[in-house]
Amino acid sequence: MMNKIEEFNVDEFLDKVTETKRIFRQSLEKYGKEPQCRQTMEECAELIQAINKFLRYPNDKHYANLIEEIADVEIMLYQLKVMFNIDDDQVFAFKVEKAKREQERLKKL
Repeated sequence: MMNKIEEFNVDEFLDKVTETKRIFRQSLEKYGKEPQCRQTMEECAELIQAINKFLRYPNDKHYANLIEEIADVEIMLYQLKVMFNIDDDQVFAFKVEKAKREQERLKKL
């Protein structure tokens, strides 16, 4: 029996990623920047609600909703990066700096 790593098809994965990005770029073109920014805010609010519900009532239903809302926010973050011409390296640079600051805070504890 093959494990998941052995079953993983890189070409298929890349095709799915490319197609998914194409679809969300089309969505951005169709609806425009401002409506998509408003949608991003709405999705973030829904994620906040999902986190609150899962923390209060940890069950399969709220866990599944949490996952769905995370996916929605990740999609909208992708669209924000496209809209405002922000590449992953720019975002990653900020993540590295924030990780360094967090590491310093953790050392002080």
